[in-house]
Amino acid sequence: MNKSKKILMASAMTLAATTLSATAASAEVLIFNASDFKVGNNSHGLWTNNTNKGADRFYSFQAGTIFTVDTDTGTGSLVGTAINGSNNVAEINLRLGGFLETTLGSAFTYKKENGLAYDPLTDTQDVDFFTSASGSIAIDGYSYMLRANPFAGGHAFQYGQGANAKNGAFGGSSWLLVEGANGEQPRHWDVNFNLAAVPEPATWAFMIFGFGAVGGALRRKKNRQTVSFA
Repeated sequence: MNKSKKILMASAMTLAATTLSATAASAEVLIFNASDFKVGNNSHGLWTNNTNKGADRFYSFQAGTIFTVDTDTGTGSLVGTAINGSNNVAEINLRLGGFLETTLGSAFTYKKENGLAYDPLTDTQDVDFFTSASGSIAIDGYSYMLRANPFAGGHAFQYGQGANAKNGAFGGSSWLLVEGANGEQPRHWDVNFNLAAVPEPATWAFMIFGFGAVGGALRRKKNRQTVSFA
């Protein structure tokens, strides 16, 4: 690749990176794909404790499960589907609020488990918290609503770098307290998941435009060179 092409390609990459950065900075709603945490051969997104038995307690997040954060209102959501080994289907519809950048001075603590160590004095930019939640998780159509006090163990609903308590990855974790449609209150359920950002449609459009413009410049340059040597 000659010098001119390298410069043009570098320009394309810079344009794409700048577009992604500018879009993320101006976004009011952050959108992420949520997927199972993974540690060795162990992975799941939802764990239902004593509601199911054995391996059937472990539900795998399906494609299209989405976690959102509204940076203006301090709210979020986790919406999607999870399936266990017996093909029981969990429909997840959780709404989050009470956003905090640190749990210092609050009634909540960080959920560590096997994740990375966390110091709220130094790591407040890495992990954020939602301190209220509502919604439901329906398993094969049977609804479990979050309780008025939706969190167990003194923990909030955490997300960010290191917030996946199972593997310390960029993701989220929480211990959830639910109540069945018939009034039963099982032991706490877990959600532990990895997150990957979903670019907005405008971002893809700008990126495609940028690469298209650079490709056009390369073609024009090639045509000029062909004419000049004819």
